[in-house]
Amino acid sequence: MPPSQRLPLETFIVLCGMPRCGTRQFADFLNAHPRLCLQGEIRSGLVQTIRATLAAGDRAYATGYAANYYRQKRAQGVIDLFTLLSKARRISKPGADLHGFKCPQMERQSAAISAIVQPAFARLVWLHCIRNPADCWLSLKAMPWFSDDMDQFVERYCDSLDQARAIADAPAAEGLDTRISPLDLDAFIAAADKPAWLGSQLFAPLGLAPSPEDLARIATTTDNRNATTRATGSARATVLNTADHAAMARHAPRLDQAIAAYNARFGTALALRLPVTEAVAA
Repeated sequence: MPPSQRLPLETFIVLCGMPRCGTRQFADFLNAHPRLCLQGEIRSGLVQTIRATLAAGDRAYATGYAANYYRQKRAQGVIDLFTLLSKARRISKPGADLHGFKCPQMERQSAAISAIVQPAFARLVWLHCIRNPADCWLSLKAMPWFSDDMDQFVERYCDSLDQARAIADAPAAEGLDTRISPLDLDAFIAAADKPAWLGSQLFAPLGLAPSPEDLARIATTTDNRNATTRATGSARATVLNTADHAAMARHAPRLDQAIAAYNARFGTALALRLPVTEAVAA
């Protein structure tokens, strides 16, 4: 698309949430739309590096003839820095006007992200990926890089829910329209009409309304390349063993509290899903 025909860069998107809760798959769905371009994961510490770099630029070009040129380039600079520092290959879509990145648990860095985005974009949209804690744990446990015990996992899971609510309830930043929407992987898996679910839950919060035909194409042609069997070569367990069931049950009050607060804030139907009958011998 010629530069003169491109839409202005006004919206920045952060696809976040718990790992193994659909961040890769939902990012791939988004990247199947011509207006969307989401880069891959970034190492957490580098977010502060981006913030410091841009803060130095903001100070250096606060006034004077160069300030206007700097402000015109700053949004593209944010995109370029996240692209450069991503762990994944570059996603290049010259016609896209909705940019961002996907990275699990980036909700923990909401203040830094807001500081990076605020002077350059009018809108910051968070998409928070989540699913029930039992299936999240089972999927993580199947990953060779995962080393948390149950206590650490539950703290991380509940913190993710709490951080999402904090973003939703934070006072509006001057000049930055901030929004957050949940993406419940369990609800997507259970949806009888997955294209319609993607339209209402994934694209609508971004102000996009793909046609039913486009939604069907996106839903049927986008491969789930991060499924457990693809990532590890074997299927994961589908039920908790006895030890994990007992360990998660000990944390049920904390989990139930965090889940109830999340559901009340976002209107979701997230559940612990921990019936005793799911426990199997280790």
